[in-house]
Amino acid sequence: MADIPTLFVCHGDDGGPRGHPCRRVQEALRDAGIEYDKVIAGHGHPIPFLRKGSREELRQATGETKLPALKLPDGTVITHSRAILEWISRTR
Repeated sequence: MADIPTLFVCHGDDGGPRGHPCRRVQEALRDAGIEYDKVIAGHGHPIPFLRKGSREELRQATGETKLPALKLPDGTVITHSRAILEWISRTR
């Protein structure tokens, strides 16, 4: 079990558009000084019906196929950027 959370993001990663959920969560984690491991778990097109490939590895790691997803050291998984941002604000 990791000592720090693992953040699962899409291929847009940190260089995506300013309002993109994966980027916003990473910026918030850094601003809060929270260390994290990062896994790029979604590849392909940001529009779901144009996406190629499976997110089965993401489902196996988190139980979900939505990004971003934050897996805490205790195994808890938080999905959706708003929920992750709320967790970050409570952790500060």
